[in-house]
Amino acid sequence: MLAMGTSAALALGAGPQATADAPAAQETTTTAEETTVAAQQTTMAAEQANVTFTNQTSNGTAVMVERLVVPEGGFVVIHEAESAAAGAEGTATKTTAALATTMVGTTTAAEQMDQQYTAGAVIGNSTYLEPGVHQNVTVQLDEQIQGDQVLIAMLHQDTNDNQQYDFPGADDPYTVDGQPVTDWANVSVQAGATTTAAGVQTTTAEQVETTTEEA
Repeated sequence: MLAMGTSAALALGAGPQATADAPAAQETTTTAEETTVAAQQTTMAAEQANVTFTNQTSNGTAVMVERLVVPEGGFVVIHEAESAAAGAEGTATKTTAALATTMVGTTTAAEQMDQQYTAGAVIGNSTYLEPGVHQNVTVQLDEQIQGDQVLIAMLHQDTNDNQQYDFPGADDPYTVDGQPVTDWANVSVQAGATTTAAGVQTTTAEQVETTTEEA
């Protein structure tokens, strides 16, 4: 009888300790949840729509967009660039040096583009792009461009979810602060050239070849 009583006392004595440990476990769970929420917020911020379109050489049939983010999927659309300056002669065909000269006094790349160019006619669009980050996206142009010129890349949504580019009527542009998400690049046309964006594609290809040889 005494032994049974002792066992019962020991068993009952374990109760308060288990209860005391519970808040610590809850605190750990709460901290983990807070960390998860913070990570999700960081991921959402990182996935804001943006596009990087760099100066490149092309044979005139396609261009390459170096990097883009389409959070909900969509397309990158290539436009002719029209000069925003009064008295400009149609499509802009400025050199890098000229751009550097005319853009003195601006503060951001977006402001530079806004002051110099507006999006003109659409001359090509990508196939549907899944949600997320894409690099080195090649866009076939509807018609071959014949000379060096400035082009604009603009991101569009897939608002009707059919994975076909249907703007106008659907597939409105992605916007940030009420402005379409765009970037511009000088495209130099050379017969027989392989579309290369400011050395990015060449570097990537070399890395792949090196890895293959070592394997």
